[in-house]
Amino acid sequence: MKVMSTALLVLSLATPGVAQASTDVVAVQATSAATSAGKTVSVSCPNGTKVVGTGGAVTGERTTITRVRPSDDLTSAEVTAVEHGVGTVLPWTVTVRATCAPGEFTLASKSGTASAEAACPGTQKALGVAGETDGGHLTKMAPKNNLKGGLVEGSGTVTVHAICGTRPGLVLRGGTPTVVVTKTASKSVACQGDEQVVSAGGAVGGGIIEDVTPAGAGATVTGEGTDAQGQAIRWSITPYVVCSH
Repeated sequence: MKVMSTALLVLSLATPGVAQASTDVVAVQATSAATSAGKTVSVSCPNGTKVVGTGGAVTGERTTITRVRPSDDLTSAEVTAVEHGVGTVLPWTVTVRATCAPGEFTLASKSGTASAEAACPGTQKALGVAGETDGGHLTKMAPKNNLKGGLVEGSGTVTVHAICGTRPGLVLRGGTPTVVVTKTASKSVACQGDEQVVSAGGAVGGGIIEDVTPAGAGATVTGEGTDAQGQAIRWSITPYVVCSH
């Protein structure tokens, strides 16, 4: 069990596949070898497609993702993870995920201390959001409320990467925190009617994000909140999902 009493994005921010009905969209992923050391893994989109969503997952105790980033030309994505605290002698892996689609998309990036926001140009909106830190921890990766960019929060210097473009009927759902006092908890948010999932995001306050995944017509965030003795604490969990017609 991971033990941490401050907000920490630890295991994953995994982007679900774009609309199942879109046969021109493909999800790709790659997993590193299992070792006990920091590592980076990358994956490329098929020819003729670009990255519209990114995500990552890491296994093992006292490990954390510090970088989820699409390439500048949006043809690939990579995830970096490191050990924190006393680390671990056990082997662990990191997985990168990318959702790819044909079209022209824009990458908007910006850095800041503890938080950073990047705006999408013109009428474009955020399809997916990625982020990185210079060695601390990430606590939030999510689109802005109006989908006109992305927001990343964490410790140290952080950088947000908003993947911008257009899709019909884009809307952001979720964003309401739920306070819990159990060691682990999950919170879901769903697209509505005939809307389809484009990407997922998440945030924690006082706990650890264990997973952010698609769940049927929406997204589910799972987290853990314990103190140094492994006892449950009061913490919050917030899911986000970007939906499209």
